[in-house]
Amino acid sequence: MQNSSIKINEASATHSGLVRETNEDAFWADSTIRLWIVADGMGGHRAGEVASAIVIKEIPSSIQNGKNLSEAISVAHLAIRDAAARGEGGWNMGSTVVAARLEGLHYQIAWVGDSRAYLWNGVELLRLTKDHSYVQLLLDKGLISEEEVYLHPSRNLIAQGLGVGGVDGITIKVDQVEGELSIGDTLFLCSDGLTGEIRDDAIAGIMVDVKDNHERLQRLINSALDAGGSDNITVILVSPQQA
Repeated sequence: MQNSSIKINEASATHSGLVRETNEDAFWADSTIRLWIVADGMGGHRAGEVASAIVIKEIPSSIQNGKNLSEAISVAHLAIRDAAARGEGGWNMGSTVVAARLEGLHYQIAWVGDSRAYLWNGVELLRLTKDHSYVQLLLDKGLISEEEVYLHPSRNLIAQGLGVGGVDGITIKVDQVEGELSIGDTLFLCSDGLTGEIRDDAIAGIMVDVKDNHERLQRLINSALDAGGSDNITVILVSPQQA
């Protein structure tokens, strides 16, 4: 099914939360080119903001110049490093990213870090991404349980990010998944300011209770705020519909 036969019901917003003075999250939502991005900056005031701003500048530009999602994310990674070398932002600045593209009903998701993508199919919430995080590594090795992930004191540590790389601080590995949506499904991108405060079952409960994406958006953000709002919160909801 071609893009011309599909319209997009989209809702997106970011909130600084209740603790942090600044918002280091950034997002891009463009139903015209069928591209959506959430970036969660790291490195403190100005540094994190600079890094996430670079992400949402470089990825759309690279996509429009013919690069695929993984290539575009790698370009953003190098752009952050180049900016830091020039003295922009901070030497330790970085960003997570999760990005989605739609071609008709075919989706591609690519990510680095712990910002997430989900698929809501009207019945269940499916997590499409796997966090690049310290606690995910512990979980994969069987050293902690799913319940302990939410309580672990190092749950905010990521294993790699744009601008800061992985083990060597330079190299990144962009993960990617793809699949097919049905009309009425919802792709859901978010920063960990949401998932660090409310769990997947609570998110699914909101998706069940509320059908309008704009109302869902507000309910999700308000739920994270009610749970403490300890981080910046960014959410994008994308639902394809028959034109």
